[in-house]
Amino acid sequence: MFCVSIPSLPLPRVRDIAARADMAEIRLDLLRPATDELPALFSTCGRKTIATCRAGYYDDPARAGMLKAAINAGCGYVDLELDAPCAFLDTLIPYAKAKGCKVILSYHNFEATPEAEALELIIIEALACGADVVKIAAMVHTPSDAARLLALYARHTGLVAFGMGEMGKFTRVAALKLGAPFAYVFPDDASPTAPGQYSESEMRALWQRL
Repeated sequence: MFCVSIPSLPLPRVRDIAARADMAEIRLDLLRPATDELPALFSTCGRKTIATCRAGYYDDPARAGMLKAAINAGCGYVDLELDAPCAFLDTLIPYAKAKGCKVILSYHNFEATPEAEALELIIIEALACGADVVKIAAMVHTPSDAARLLALYARHTGLVAFGMGEMGKFTRVAALKLGAPFAYVFPDDASPTAPGQYSESEMRALWQRL
């Protein structure tokens, strides 16, 4: 299954992409919609959507408000950073679960891939916090970096682990073969939301060859 990560596009275009996609990640921090626009957005696309609002543009109270509004509007998943403040996670994780929304706890490392022991601890911590899905995205510089990430699938389910950067691109396809529930892609007429991401058409072509 391919999850189209939608960057800053007009909301009608976002709804069109999400409606036809297998899954769609709605990047609220990039789209920056008004809170009262969220019901129309998520009610159209329903449970096959991930609501994500990364730190940066909004402060944590504003992010929590946006994500709660997305949960109330019917998103299927909410993506929260594992290293977010405890108060942020302690508020949103039970809120999401009470509404029947699954929780993705995500770890991003834009510099390097941690060692195997550290990767295992990340997964253990995320599951202990209440993750339904654990997402690990790490920059890959060597084949051994990629191998460490892909080896996680032999021991874990409910995992979306892949490498970023040119050296890590192939892991996005390999992860699907190894059991990842979905892989992130970007719309063909937009820009990537992470380094090394394939467009939707590129990923579909690669998947068909496999």
